[in-house]
Amino acid sequence: MRFLSLPVTRNTGQRLWKNNVCSICKRYASTQTNQYPLSVASTKLRAGGPVRTRFAPSPTGNLHLGSMRTALFNFLLAKATGGQFLLRIEDTDTDRTVPGAEDRLYRDLEWAGIQWDEGPKVGGPFAPYRQSERKAMYWEHAQTLVEADLGYRCFCSSKRLHELRVYQSSKGLPQAYDGTCRHIPKDQSDEKASRGESHVIRMKVPEQWPGFQDEVYGKIRPTLTRSPQSEFKEFQDPIMVKSDGFPTYHLANVVDDHFMKITHVVRGSEWIPSTHMHVAMYKAFGWEPPTFAHVGLLLNKERKKLSKRDGAIDIKTYRDAGYFPETITNFVALLGWSHDRSYDVMGMQELIDNASMKYTRGDSVVTFEKLNFIQRKHAARYKELRRSDETIPPFQDLLELAAKPILNRMKTLPEFGDLIFYNCENNDAAKENYILSIISAGIQNYTLPETFYSNHKYFFAAPTTLDLESRTPPHKLHSAPEGVIYPVPSDFTNSFDALSSISLENWNVPELKGFTNLVVDQGAMMSTAEFTASGKPYTEDAQKVIKKSWMKLVHAYLRWAIAGGQSGPDTADIMAILGRDESLRRLGVAKEIMEDRLRTLEKPEGGSVMEN
Repeated sequence: MRFLSLPVTRNTGQRLWKNNVCSICKRYASTQTNQYPLSVASTKLRAGGPVRTRFAPSPTGNLHLGSMRTALFNFLLAKATGGQFLLRIEDTDTDRTVPGAEDRLYRDLEWAGIQWDEGPKVGGPFAPYRQSERKAMYWEHAQTLVEADLGYRCFCSSKRLHELRVYQSSKGLPQAYDGTCRHIPKDQSDEKASRGESHVIRMKVPEQWPGFQDEVYGKIRPTLTRSPQSEFKEFQDPIMVKSDGFPTYHLANVVDDHFMKITHVVRGSEWIPSTHMHVAMYKAFGWEPPTFAHVGLLLNKERKKLSKRDGAIDIKTYRDAGYFPETITNFVALLGWSHDRSYDVMGMQELIDNASMKYTRGDSVVTFEKLNFIQRKHAARYKELRRSDETIPPFQDLLELAAKPILNRMKTLPEFGDLIFYNCENNDAAKENYILSIISAGIQNYTLPETFYSNHKYFFAAPTTLDLESRTPPHKLHSAPEGVIYPVPSDFTNSFDALSSISLENWNVPELKGFTNLVVDQGAMMSTAEFTASGKPYTEDAQKVIKKSWMKLVHAYLRWAIAGGQSGPDTADIMAILGRDESLRRLGVAKEIMEDRLRTLEKPEGGSVMEN
């Protein structure tokens, strides 16, 4: 016999990912195993062998849903194939770098269970993994292209380039470089550079960008680098190294992906135009480009790019609100990825088991209503984990994920000192387990810590007399067949006096449910007798309706008496958690109010009395 009201002991320990992964990643394993055969897309992915992927954010702000999705997709591909997932910090844009953003990025990824095999904090064979520490490598490779006449130094001042853009705009011409420095002889360029003249290094591009194969969009055709109809000779020669010696994103991206042996790049579709340029750089260096997969943008219901107004807030905000790590990764994974499962709720291990490059073409509309649905489903999963003998990692432990944050929030309430944790010792551990028992009892409705207390106040303070009197107490049958008479109130309330016969040792959910069912059965028998005495034909359907009416009445009365009529867990669970003394006390108060109220109501003619 299981007692839901007893304190719950927290399990500790960790499980391991199933695939060949590093020791750091193993602590993020799910206790769930994949019970479904691999899809064709998943099988195809694994057949190619281990892959190396990367997430390369800039520390210019907070990690948002779109960036989290990019990191997750790359992480899943690496873990599913037994490969490696790298984290690389692209901090070459010093003007936009936000202090503290890098450390916050680490915390958000680690919280979500997206642990990198190589990168800052963990090292790796291709360190350093911060681009600001790799300047010499980028400069060296830019110089290689200059020596091969595939790149050149541009000495144009920022003033001249601004005047060029103004002129082009006034004439309706493309905004592009005019190639002034493209044809400076190499010896003159070397001399100007040796004198310390400020310059950038540009790449010489052919008349068209090369095409490439994309895993999502298929063959991407080559595109022209200049307009043949324009009288103005423009060049789209991209800058590779800026005048301050820092590389641009494009050069650093290509060089790092090559030397870090990245095999697959998954990123947003907004990078497709730049991929032409990147492929051109790979060809210029004589390198093989990685496999590209571009996924659509995240849009709101109006098909506009997500903004804060749509809930596209940073990951820390979701974390602070109390969403579970696997809720966020599950939600994000479904934005632009399709699978063959019959349902969408998956922990991290299940996402790895079912990983593929089956990304949907086009943009994804984000509906945040599904986020809370996924949260409730994962809460139910975690409750079931506590029933087993398996150890539970912190990121799947409802005590850590929900009970502790709820207690911390409640401590900030002005009325916290007056709240009662019934049948509970006066320490945080006991209070956390008390809260956990409430969560478990109503697990199908649990969402966030923010709304927990307001929805469950009756667990911490009894309904006042005013609360009970403000609601009409349930006192008659509804939807009963014609001929069934309303129960006499005094006898109805007396039926619950027998609850006091249940001992403290037997005060548990099964016993309380058994008692409630007994009251329902006795009431249904009485009403059935009245029904047949009225001359109505007895049928099984009529009996079912009568019993259902009594069930509604009894449960409504108990909910009114114990919880002031508020919604929440089953009344037997509520009484088991509150304990025997508090439950009987509340029933006694409710009985007095019920009887006082019903004395003022007109008693139906022919009313019968329930026999005790």
